[in-house]
Amino acid sequence: METEILYLNGEFMSLAEGLIGVEDRGFQLGDGVYEVIKVMNGRLVWAEDHLERLSRSLVEVRLSEALQDHPLPSVLPELVRRSGVEQGMVYIQVTRGSAPREFVFPHPPCPTVLAYARSRPAPTVETILGGIVLHAVRDQRWARCDIKSTNLLAAVLAKEEAREAGAHEALFMAPDGMVREGGSSNVFAVVDGTLRTHPLDHRILGGITRRRVIEMARDRGYRVEERGFTLDEVLSPAGAGPELFVAATLIDVMPVVRVDGRVVGKGRPGPVTLALLDALRREQALLVGVRPPPALT
Repeated sequence: METEILYLNGEFMSLAEGLIGVEDRGFQLGDGVYEVIKVMNGRLVWAEDHLERLSRSLVEVRLSEALQDHPLPSVLPELVRRSGVEQGMVYIQVTRGSAPREFVFPHPPCPTVLAYARSRPAPTVETILGGIVLHAVRDQRWARCDIKSTNLLAAVLAKEEAREAGAHEALFMAPDGMVREGGSSNVFAVVDGTLRTHPLDHRILGGITRRRVIEMARDRGYRVEERGFTLDEVLSPAGAGPELFVAATLIDVMPVVRVDGRVVGKGRPGPVTLALLDALRREQALLVGVRPPPALT
């Protein structure tokens, strides 16, 4: 039976009992970072990678000591166990804590550390094979997208614009027409047989699933280039079987069949996309001790 349990500043409690001060800097200033970890079969997927990225984000916002009293490698599995979540996610957030509202840092800070688990169904086979639609938007986010910051207003507005346009996900575009990433996903293309994705820099988040997809692609003999691409390269009728997909923690790999009104390839998931998703699903299944799902290819 599932119960909504919160870990807050060292204590477990019901989610409804959790209270955070009005002057918490995460609430008033967005002065915090977060992480999301997938749960399968009641177990965390690639938790070490996610916690490493969380630590990096904390270093970048000069809050590196926030977790010294919070042993998350042991806290999070206990949180999942108490919550009873079998398929879903764990959300973690760390802020600089409560202090009188000033832009400069409080010294010393009193960080707020919280985490909770919640059920969320995995995408169905029908959803995967049907593919999703992206809506391109101009990237108006701040210049440190490599930090998993709680400053998500630009993504919120972009995703709502995508929803209103009848799309499933926003697609952030650079001024020069290069594809950067999705509203909450990394974006890959297969162009002339080569898997391409935006290089790691301050304009995109280094996704954990992104990293795994690149590793799996190289292990299976695909040519991979961490190099930007334009929509014209993917949506043009020329070229050998163009494909497009997004990758993120809670959706794994999701094929893209249209961007706004333009069709990708033949308008259905491509073979490279499905092969990589099969490999990803097999690895995760083995990691959490369940039978791998039937292949999609």
